[in-house]
Amino acid sequence: MKRNISDLLDCYLEEDLEPNGVQPLSSRRIKEMTMKKIEKKETGGTLRRLPSRIVIGVAAAAMLTVSAFAAGEALGAGELLRSYFTQGGEELTQGQVQTMDAIGAAFEGGVTSSGATLTPLAALADENVYYLRLRVQAPEGTVLPDLDEDTGYYQLFGDTAQESMDLDLSAYPGEYPPGYYVDFSWLPDQDPGDNIKEAVVKFQVMDGEGEESSPLKFNDGVSKPLTIRGLWVQSPDKGYTEIFKGEFIFDIGKNYESRSVDLDCTGLSYQDKIGYTVYPQSMTLSPLSLSGQFGCTLMDNQWVGAGMGPVTIALKDGSTFFAQPNYEPEPQQLARIPLDEIPISDTPDTRFRGTIVFDEPLDLSQVDYVEYGGQKIPVEVK
Repeated sequence: MKRNISDLLDCYLEEDLEPNGVQPLSSRRIKEMTMKKIEKKETGGTLRRLPSRIVIGVAAAAMLTVSAFAAGEALGAGELLRSYFTQGGEELTQGQVQTMDAIGAAFEGGVTSSGATLTPLAALADENVYYLRLRVQAPEGTVLPDLDEDTGYYQLFGDTAQESMDLDLSAYPGEYPPGYYVDFSWLPDQDPGDNIKEAVVKFQVMDGEGEESSPLKFNDGVSKPLTIRGLWVQSPDKGYTEIFKGEFIFDIGKNYESRSVDLDCTGLSYQDKIGYTVYPQSMTLSPLSLSGQFGCTLMDNQWVGAGMGPVTIALKDGSTFFAQPNYEPEPQQLARIPLDEIPISDTPDTRFRGTIVFDEPLDLSQVDYVEYGGQKIPVEVK
């Protein structure tokens, strides 16, 4: 399987990358594209209702209503999110789809506001990551054409605080809410001439240093109201053009359960070529991710940071589900690092949390072992 770019982020310093300059997408150009699509619809052809759309509602908080699904009646989370995990041409096993059904949820109903409708279709969650499939339906007469690198990107937020997308984590204790990442994946559209688009919104817990792991867990049942205030097009140079505005609030924190396995970390360690040693203190394997707390002998410095170390997940049929080697810096990178000045202690006093999010769901029943630093950890699912 292919690896997420976040899984390959090295712990070594890299040179800055300069983005290419591109012409911004103007309001006039968006209107021209929309009018062309409308003319095409009016001159013939069948309008096929495609995936989904998102729309914003009035300031109303909505609970996601879980859909009871049965064969031939409604799709479960596995089928509704299958296309997201197979965009690169991969195939999923029936066990992977059933796993998504077990840890995910399909929903019923949406909210309409100012002529636009936001419909959550399905979600999938573990402790570290949350996927939400959304249907975006713009007001009647608005066309949502396909965009490219020259025209921009659809975003579920604008460029002001009043237009932000917010995940309310105030239910968690502490002075500051837990940190998380968010990104969007807009799914292929069979009919770019209509007013519908579908997206998968992905939230991920932010790793960090320290003794304690993040209190945020996406499947712990704690309330997590999500507010979306509209749809915008972001041009390549970060300008924003409003498509529609509204307000839709719903709680994404319910209806999930943990399906994870704690790995035995007794005696595990890995020594990096720079000279520091990593000691896993705990590791947990779930259908969506592998995470853990680690101790390390590398001390704080301006040149390098500690990585989790090499991890492999092997299946019972002899295949490899996931393989992440330890990052090896290029010779020119090493040449810029004064290795004899890297501070390394005798004891693993540095603590950090590490997470690997998989490209596709893992059927835990098919896992034979996890290998860390050349040492195998048998996996038994009860």
